[in-house]
Amino acid sequence: MANLQNEKYGIFAYIITLFFFASMEALAKYLSETFTVIQIVWARYAFQFILVIIVIFFIEVFGYNTGIKKPKLLKIQIFRSLSLVLMTYCFFASLSKLPLVEATIISFIFPLITVLLSPVLLREKVTFSSLIAVSIGFLGMVVALIPNADFNNFNENNDWFLGILLGIASAFFYSLYQILTRVIANKDSAVTSLLFSGLAGLLLTSIFVIINVDPVSLEKAWKAPVIYEWLFLIFVGTLGAIGQFFILLAYSKARALTLAPISYIHLLWATIFGYLIFNYVLNIQTLFGALLIIFSGIYTYKKKINN
Repeated sequence: MANLQNEKYGIFAYIITLFFFASMEALAKYLSETFTVIQIVWARYAFQFILVIIVIFFIEVFGYNTGIKKPKLLKIQIFRSLSLVLMTYCFFASLSKLPLVEATIISFIFPLITVLLSPVLLREKVTFSSLIAVSIGFLGMVVALIPNADFNNFNENNDWFLGILLGIASAFFYSLYQILTRVIANKDSAVTSLLFSGLAGLLLTSIFVIINVDPVSLEKAWKAPVIYEWLFLIFVGTLGAIGQFFILLAYSKARALTLAPISYIHLLWATIFGYLIFNYVLNIQTLFGALLIIFSGIYTYKKKINN
């Protein structure tokens, strides 16, 4: 009964997690109309890192052990953190070029990419049925994006195509991040990994801020924010930090395989924010494509449970 109760708390915490991450992404898209992507990503990691340091300080002051230690698998932590930063940049860049819902739909092909990467990185076998699920998922992505495609005017729609490529890249890096997280899961504490990834994100994005160039748009990276814009940038990092806190709480209460199918609630939050903030209404074809991706993703997770 206690385990069942913990699972319920974990599921609730995970739904809150997805709300905060979707909120952060909606705000990042809104800010992309004013700031470069690299400046927004810098703010996401800078203020998250500062907030995490403050929280850890107070936890230690009150005599609690945070479990922070030098990473046992330093190289894996570095590659994992780089994957997370690259995922964030590519996804925020995709958001700057695509509707919120479409960018989120593309990002949810990551479980399918994980299936393709697992034999290489984890030496796991891939079944024929899993490959069928992957094919259906990619088909779903194509179906979801077709309504906004204009193949006759490629030059005029290059931002749209670039947004799709960046979205796929973000899914690839997130898949890599997930695989590397599994490798270090029982080696380093969650707080150590959280602090390390935040620091890596801050350092990497700061390089581009210092040399003042956005790596994709090649525009000047930094625009001096006014006071209310600073508040928005701080809020991006704060939402990210709160989301990270709740995801740690969720995984401490419930199994990963229990939470995995619930990830698709993220699409619901994205649809709501897309409508309320950007006046985007989901069309039937895009919805059908999203359902194909959800079906293939949940099938993939169930195969993991059965195995």
